[in-house]
Amino acid sequence: MSISALPAILVRRKLSRKSKALFGTAFLITFVIRLYYCGQPPEDTSDLYRHLGFASHFFENPRAFYWLIPSQFPNEFWSQFWTEIGYIYPPLALLFFAFFGSLGAGLFWVKLSLTLFDLGSAFLIARATSWWAGLLVFSAPVTVWYTSHEGQYESMVTFLVVLAVLFARNGRWFWTGVAFMLALQTKQLALLIAPYLLYEIFNRRHLDPRKAVVGFLIGFLGAFLPFAPFYCWRHDLWLLPLQNQGNLLNPFYWPLLWRKEVMAHFEDVSHLRIVWNEVVTTIPLILLMLFITRGSWLRRIPQAFPSITFWVMIKSLAWVMNWYLILIPGLTLALWRHRRWLVVLLIFYWLQCGQQVASYVGDDDYEKDGTVTRFQKSIWHCNYRAVESIDWTKEE
Repeated sequence: MSISALPAILVRRKLSRKSKALFGTAFLITFVIRLYYCGQPPEDTSDLYRHLGFASHFFENPRAFYWLIPSQFPNEFWSQFWTEIGYIYPPLALLFFAFFGSLGAGLFWVKLSLTLFDLGSAFLIARATSWWAGLLVFSAPVTVWYTSHEGQYESMVTFLVVLAVLFARNGRWFWTGVAFMLALQTKQLALLIAPYLLYEIFNRRHLDPRKAVVGFLIGFLGAFLPFAPFYCWRHDLWLLPLQNQGNLLNPFYWPLLWRKEVMAHFEDVSHLRIVWNEVVTTIPLILLMLFITRGSWLRRIPQAFPSITFWVMIKSLAWVMNWYLILIPGLTLALWRHRRWLVVLLIFYWLQCGQQVASYVGDDDYEKDGTVTRFQKSIWHCNYRAVESIDWTKEE
């Protein structure tokens, strides 16, 4: 069956009263589940607590912050995680966590805020394409778990990328530039949407590309100005995440016929999960290639390029985490002119494997019990800078 033969209901924008009730109920049930997860302590990763603890020191000396390392705070609980690695995330992410960390806000409030970013992305995608697409985005297990339970912040990046795509779609070039710059100051992967934005600027013949470019640049550079001091204080700030590529772990890597040197990328990942990941990450690439061949290459390549680049990169890097996939909806939205293709690609996004699924096939990678207990005590409020006598070897 061809893509064009998919049921029209998948992409219908006007909903009947019954359909509205159905989608409303599905969104509400998903939100309740996610709200419950927001109240649970992270189990797979310590990143959220580390973000808040580290960033809580930002306002003490902003100029020096990006040169600090956790080992300089040996008696604070968060500093046991990645002891010799400084803060490697862009300034907007830093300011987000510094705000909550300095206030002593608990993990729940941060995870709720990130969940609302996911809800915003889902709502905008639903309005722009189809409510099926929005529901797939909001209920996808990978984001239900890693955003609402674990507190990974990719949902904020996705929301800003979605805004940039929709502003470009509506020809609001100033705000396109603003949203794109803010996305870049949240996580570097947002750069992948750039080819699509350039395509929108130069594709519309009824527009004056010069005015579009000027509007985009004014918004882009204007949004950068508040962050300029960070790059004066640390010139290589935007390249800091590259140091993680010295590590070796990528559950989505190309298996390449199970060669021994390739299998090192999977560490303790089960064979069943490797096969599943290979299927649900390779099929989207095949679909995107097929999409390109079904029309004008000059028009379709820029729309598919962000997603293609993302998948090739994710499957090729040495160090990749499960939650990086949360960015997929923002990049896929570049195909908004082709809603059936977009919905099918989001179905495969929904099928991406997270740790909560992987645990059923033996891929258990949990934090230590004492660490999870500490996270539980920090759900509603926490003094992340509290100094205490800590024996890091006690739980070994």
